Amino acid sequence: MLAYNFWSGEYPSPVIYLQPDTNKQRQIRGYTTLRNPNQQKVCTVKSGIYHPWSHDKTSLIHYYSIVPNIRYRVQNDTLFENHQLKRGDELQKEIYLSEGYCSYLLNGKTAIESTCIDQQDTHFKRMESLSHPSEQWLHLACHEGYTVFVQDSDLLTQPHVSEGTIVGYGEVSK
Repeated sequence: MLAYNFWSGEYPSPVIYLQPDTNKQRQIRGYTTLRNPNQQKVCTVKSGIYHPWSHDKTSLIHYYSIVPNIRYRVQNDTLFENHQLKRGDELQKEIYLSEGYCSYLLNGKTAIESTCIDQQDTHFKRMESLSHPSEQWLHLACHEGYTVFVQDSDLLTQPHVSEGTIVGYGEVSK
């Protein structure tokens, strides 16, 4: 698995709206760690829109995505985004950025951003990896003085939380 601190895509989703109580806050449930999410804690956070494009002053620390570690082996010498790749080289840690672009790590050392590898491209062979669904998490600062992690899909099932909308590129609304 691979974790990175943003949500990918041209239009990252979902947009999450925490409805305000009388103090412009809301209690949610989250986990103290991402590595072993089994014990939940109650956390009081600021209400508002939680999304990478939101301008609301929220309790957000970071957005995180957890995805499978997709790897490719180079099948024959080729030029890839101004990098000469040799047969046997490995591209690791594919992360989808947006607009058909991905980032890769060449042989564990060199970062490359390029168009995403097409599954039909015979220069590359996708290496089998354990399948795991992609997840998106929010790391939040609690009014109580600690932090929690909450998965986007879990947060949307909690009371007084609803899904907002993307109204245009870079614009979100409740």
